[in-house]
Amino acid sequence: MAIFKIPLISTNHRVNVALGKTTYTLQFIYRVNKWFVDILDLTGEYLIAAIPMVIGDNLLGQHQHIIQGGLYVSNTNEDEAHRFSDLGQTIQLYWSE
Repeated sequence: MAIFKIPLISTNHRVNVALGKTTYTLQFIYRVNKWFVDILDLTGEYLIAAIPMVIGDNLLGQHQHIIQGGLYVSNTNEDEAHRFSDLGQTIQLYWSE
């Protein structure tokens, strides 16, 4: 099983990424002291909105009917805090098929 790191920057942003055989737009937004990810198709239509970026489970676990595979968060902050400047630094996102 291959694991791929998704490149992130410490600001609200969008990035196009291939998850499996399909390219999606991932939108990262900082809301109420936590990072969230939205997944859109390339036309801009929301497929999954406002997934909190928490460690532990597959973020796509309950959305396998939409996207097969897994998104996993790594947060090296000891208290698992989310600060605006942490995305791409201490908070990382990984894709696994």
